Amino acid sequence: MAIGTRDPGQTSDAVEPATDEVTAVPIEATPIVDTQVEGEPQISIGRLALVVACPVLAAAIMTGGLFIGVSGRAWAVVCGLAGIGLAIWVGRIRQQVLVYIAVVGGILLIGLVAMLPTGFGNILNLASEIRSAVSTSDVLRPPVAFDPGWRAILGWVMGALGFAAAWLAIEVRRPALGLVAALPVVGLGAISLPESQQLGSGLAALVLFGLGLGLLSGAQPGDEQERRAARAYEVRRALRAVPLMGIVTVLLYFAARSEFLFPEPIYDPAEEAKLPKSVPLTEVQDRVLFTVEAKFTGPWKMGALDVYDGENWRLPPFAQSELQEVPESGLVNEDLRPGVRATFTIRGLEGAILPTLPNTVGIVAEGPTLAYDGRTGNIRLSQGQIEPGFNYIVAAANIPTIDRLRRVDPSVPREQQRFLEVPEAPPAVAALLRRAPRNVWDRLDFIRQTFLKTVKAKGQGTPVPVPPSRVQDMISGSNLGTPYEIVAGQALLSRWAGIPARVGYGFDGGDEAQGGILEIRPKHGALFLEVFFKDFGWLPIIGDPLQAQESVSDQPQQTNQDVSISDEVSVRLFLPVLTQEEGRFFEDVRTFVLRVVPIILALLLLYYLWPLPYKAFRRVRRRAWAAERGLGARVALAYAEWRDHATDYGYRHYTDTPLMFIDRAAPDEEHAELAWLVTRALWGDLRGAVTSEDALAAEELSRSLRRRMGQAQPATLRFVAALSRLSVRHPYAPDLDAVARQIGQEEADRAA
Repeated sequence: MAIGTRDPGQTSDAVEPATDEVTAVPIEATPIVDTQVEGEPQISIGRLALVVACPVLAAAIMTGGLFIGVSGRAWAVVCGLAGIGLAIWVGRIRQQVLVYIAVVGGILLIGLVAMLPTGFGNILNLASEIRSAVSTSDVLRPPVAFDPGWRAILGWVMGALGFAAAWLAIEVRRPALGLVAALPVVGLGAISLPESQQLGSGLAALVLFGLGLGLLSGAQPGDEQERRAARAYEVRRALRAVPLMGIVTVLLYFAARSEFLFPEPIYDPAEEAKLPKSVPLTEVQDRVLFTVEAKFTGPWKMGALDVYDGENWRLPPFAQSELQEVPESGLVNEDLRPGVRATFTIRGLEGAILPTLPNTVGIVAEGPTLAYDGRTGNIRLSQGQIEPGFNYIVAAANIPTIDRLRRVDPSVPREQQRFLEVPEAPPAVAALLRRAPRNVWDRLDFIRQTFLKTVKAKGQGTPVPVPPSRVQDMISGSNLGTPYEIVAGQALLSRWAGIPARVGYGFDGGDEAQGGILEIRPKHGALFLEVFFKDFGWLPIIGDPLQAQESVSDQPQQTNQDVSISDEVSVRLFLPVLTQEEGRFFEDVRTFVLRVVPIILALLLLYYLWPLPYKAFRRVRRRAWAAERGLGARVALAYAEWRDHATDYGYRHYTDTPLMFIDRAAPDEEHAELAWLVTRALWGDLRGAVTSEDALAAEELSRSLRRRMGQAQPATLRFVAALSRLSVRHPYAPDLDAVARQIGQEEADRAA
């Protein structure tokens, strides 16, 4: 027999369940719960699994494309399908607690299995691996390395997505919602994919969504002939649709290539090289920015201007940065050998960029995660800003001697040829280059020395446009230039001479403090020329190029500009890297959200879950009361627990007697036996004569009825019933709670 709703034809006075809250109607207990709406076609679990597998695979293609190689997509597919399998398996479990454990444990296991190929030790360091992966997302653009932390995150995301989509389709019987569930993940993946993968991945996702809709539409209501169509007919129909889908896909491909569907953005900040911002030295607070302990006096590099647009030197585009997380070994450049080192300690420097040495080879630091930009040589924090007191050591390559530079290979590697881009040389520069030696170093030395002996410094070192005509004027016209124009002109001359060059910026020199430590202040801000030589990397040249005559490990570098200074120089050269921090509205909002939203979610979770511990506490208190009051009280409590359980499923009817409530449900021997036992024990011939066997029988019958009613419901309804407040607000026997509370208070008073 079963506990369930009575057939409408059996009685005319059937009462609908209470509707003041979300209710769940008990139905007849069968091995497979069928919640299919009348009139909808019966869809097999296998077909539903195929329907949701299509959008899950589309999401796997999108999310897996965020990582280098094919392993990301492969594991995304495996984890998504594993989530679907988990939903099918969990649907067969009838114990509510086991369902929750299986869902949470299964999704957690999927992520750990995805992480397992990288080594069992990474699983033990799960938290640190995840933090490492998340930190790289702040400084790296996709595709990124498929690190262990990303494997776990991808496994959990795809496992949860596969489970949610399959659960909606199979258990809730809403396959359309299962299809839609994957759309947010597909959308987020689509906007994060590298541009080279967006078109192909988008078309693949479109085809998979179309396939899923086709599988679903084949089982939707239609005329009688369509509903009875054979499987072979559906296969033939799908095959006939393949050419049409292929034509549509090709048309979309060429439409995308023609920028019709996805036009190029007018302005993309990440792809734009930006002009440097400057602040006059008089507006900067004088303070110690950082200290350096080294055997030389600089330069202390902060970055470079390496993009020349014909007039202005610009910062490199963020999208073209070569950021990589500093490995545990600290080695960031394997092509050079370390020869010098410096110890930096941050004092008043702000932002995320750390001072370093030209041609950095390795970094030794403890604390925040660091990233290294192989293009500009920058060191930066992966997250947050620099904290005062942060200490780190930088090892860099030696600067070669002039003899070694004269023997350097003049060829320019392909990846450095972009730093030769420059307009046609003006006449004065062309004449200067015709007189220059052929040797690459002597050629650079000649044009720089000639330029520095010709030009005179005048004005402030504020970044301004420096077109080729301005270099022409500094050589054969006014012979005047600001300190910024002088350095920018040297970089242009170097490129015209066929040597990759850029404008480096940072600090040079410092105020000597106790122990030989240099204190770097804003007044030490400086610009300097950087040139690239094969086998030696980017070399800084400050003032007189004879600084390359000796290694920086043997004697301090020369820090004075070898320029004929006029009496009209008003401010020393300064390229500011410190600016007043602008409004951080969005950062503040994000911080607020990250702090407040978890609290709100925790409060909401507490609000919705409090019935679980309260019901458990009430059950313990009631049973303690019944054990003290005797066998009759145990019988009464057993029946009250059964009725409260039914109330949570929507069947309150708290005015019904036990015998009246029998008519509310389908005929059931256990239900009838419990109702008659309670009636006789409380009001009939067994009143005052209840035996321990009667009490045990009532408790066992109540337990059996509650278990069978839960087994007859889908897991979703069991979840709702577990969190329902109906039995708390409308208990079947409120006097039991009142007496139990009174007894508990009396016991507390006696204990006090």
